[in-house]
Amino acid sequence: MQHERPRVSVVIPVYNSMPYLLSTLGSLADQDLGDGELEVIAVDDGSTDGSGDALDAFAAKDPRFHVIHQPNSGWPGMPRNRGMDRAQGDFVFFMDADDTMAPEALRTMIEDADAQSTDVVIPRMQGTGGRGVQGVFTKHPHGQISVSKALETLSPQKLFRTDFLRENDIRFPEGKVRLEDGMFVAKAYVLARRIDILTRTPLYFIHQRDDGQNISSRPIDAAGYDNSVRVISEIVRAGTPDPAEADRLTLELFTRKGLRWYAPKRWIRMRPARQQEWFDLHHQFMLDMIPVGLENSVAKVEDQRKLRLLRAGDLQGMRQLIQDGVNLEHQSLVRDVALRGAQLELVVRFTLPQVAVDASSLTHSARMKIAFAAGRLLAPLQRWDMPGKVVRRLERVVGGARPSVRLELGGRGSSKTASLEPRPGLWDAGEGTVEARFLVPHKVLRRFSGQIVDCWSVLCTPSGVPGPRFRVQAPSSLAGAAKAPVRPYATVQGNFSIDLRGLK
Repeated sequence: MQHERPRVSVVIPVYNSMPYLLSTLGSLADQDLGDGELEVIAVDDGSTDGSGDALDAFAAKDPRFHVIHQPNSGWPGMPRNRGMDRAQGDFVFFMDADDTMAPEALRTMIEDADAQSTDVVIPRMQGTGGRGVQGVFTKHPHGQISVSKALETLSPQKLFRTDFLRENDIRFPEGKVRLEDGMFVAKAYVLARRIDILTRTPLYFIHQRDDGQNISSRPIDAAGYDNSVRVISEIVRAGTPDPAEADRLTLELFTRKGLRWYAPKRWIRMRPARQQEWFDLHHQFMLDMIPVGLENSVAKVEDQRKLRLLRAGDLQGMRQLIQDGVNLEHQSLVRDVALRGAQLELVVRFTLPQVAVDASSLTHSARMKIAFAAGRLLAPLQRWDMPGKVVRRLERVVGGARPSVRLELGGRGSSKTASLEPRPGLWDAGEGTVEARFLVPHKVLRRFSGQIVDCWSVLCTPSGVPGPRFRVQAPSSLAGAAKAPVRPYATVQGNFSIDLRGLK
């Protein structure tokens, strides 16, 4: 049946996108929508690589495709607005000119929006060519999503109800504005009646270009970026009636968009003057936008410490913290897992960073060998119900400083967390590695009943200062009864998780 009005208008800003553009157009032509249900509006923003000609050739063969040519505007905001103004569909989807979609993507999103009266539908994204995506696309349950969780993805590749956008005058800022898509999406989130995320299967494939011409890969002006984060924060505040909730959302946004510059690999590549520039901007952001003490509510201890240093204006402390984090980078792998009555036992191998091994002789000194031996000798005292802290203290007295490790558990899609110290008897596994045994008590498992639990490892300095946390890897073959109430398993990324959805 021929529809009088398209169900969806796909808007694509195009600037020098060859040869990726051809795959993008092909994936749209393959969408399994009915006759008249799809229109594609491609806005050629002054391309010089033949993209405009490729669009015209495609439109000449397929009447669903329409092309607008304009002088280069320098950024995607204006082309997206022009396409949105031209759109006739019930819904608008914004697509980039170097990405692709599964054939059922648009139909699946439209069906969800129709069934749930949804204003914004977020498709599950998957990176290709080395491009990463946020964890929310695989960790969040399929269905309705809160504004707080939706704000983890601010890119525009989503389905929007057209009348909703027009009634609320939601448009992209024009000109060279960093995070202009985040401003658009954030306003849509806080005004939407309902937001859904479809996570069962990947629907949208975001590509890392070989030529490095993704906009997100271009040099960033620190002051402009900081101002854009402020604008998004104000948009969120204006659309959130509860002041406490508005403060919390602002902190979550800054934790994602601000603290990313203090990731060790990014920070250590900056010149000192560049570090100073970012730090000063974020110090002022903390003073202006985040109530005093709210940073203490952040789940990650490392993030709490960075936020406190930013508030205090302690740049030297930040540099030291990040360097400590570099020194404490490590890998962890579950070597054995077993149910012991109502408890889950894990044996985890930690591969220590060479700088830690060299600096502290963590695994090869005579003192450490004594510490490892002490742990093995003192471990049986657990049978006499001697508190674990006492045994660990005796272990340190006998052997001195040794690697300090722990595991952190987090409920997927919730704020529930737990921290586990190893049982006495940390032992040297050779070649810069140590192994530790952890028991997850039944009461901790019960805390996460009905959820999937992810697992991270943390390596601490000899004085107990924690470094960054890293996902624990799963063994290549991980057995477990499919219907067991406590089911350890390997994720698609090879990480270790525990499925407790069957635990009542």
